[in-house]
Amino acid sequence: MANFKTFDSRFQRVMRTIIGIAFASISVGLAAAEEKVEPVELNDIRGMRYCEFLLIFDDRIDVYNTSDSAGCPEDLFKAIDVAKLAEAHGANKAQLNGPHFWAMDEQTLGMGGTKTFSGIEARYAASLPLSAIGAGTGSDPYKPYTAAKQQTMIFKAGNPVYELVDPDGNTYALNAYGAEVKDGDPANLANQLKPAEGWSFKVNTPSEDLTIEGSTDEPVQMVGDDFHQYYTRFGTAAQ
Repeated sequence: MANFKTFDSRFQRVMRTIIGIAFASISVGLAAAEEKVEPVELNDIRGMRYCEFLLIFDDRIDVYNTSDSAGCPEDLFKAIDVAKLAEAHGANKAQLNGPHFWAMDEQTLGMGGTKTFSGIEARYAASLPLSAIGAGTGSDPYKPYTAAKQQTMIFKAGNPVYELVDPDGNTYALNAYGAEVKDGDPANLANQLKPAEGWSFKVNTPSEDLTIEGSTDEPVQMVGDDFHQYYTRFGTAAQ
């Protein structure tokens, strides 16, 4: 898959909320009940570029992700007509989300069948309630929420982990970042973010592999920053 940065738009910052919600909501009792989902292992994905396609129906939003497909070619993605895309898939509307870049080294997540979106293949990732996009503003930055997240993330020893720390000392690891990150280096978020009072951003390089697991039986805590990039809580609060 291609590993490079490309265009971003004002809308993508708004829609970045879908990333956190999508992989936190692999099954919500909508179309997910009909879609066969299997665990997919993704290796060597730090910095890997991916995109998402949202199909909006009367009762749900179906999310498709390119992480386990043949990538998201910039020229094809930029040329997509969302009205035609929606019509082609029998949806009321369609929206594009991305491109984004994974911040971990490996992960296992649930994915389903493949669809083709104007020449780009993507696999089913989640079905969301219509309220997931609300007024299009995303979740409130620096306000943690609980997510039933079917996902295992691995950050390899010796590689940086980009973290938010809350006022109580709880630590959250960055899942993915957007094209507005300066020079494509999440370490620059130290100067780009404006954390809420009591919050801080830091870069940590673990000496051992860091594994963060979540499931529908054991929900995780997540939080977004002011760029609507999402982080998952791990470990115990610092004393």
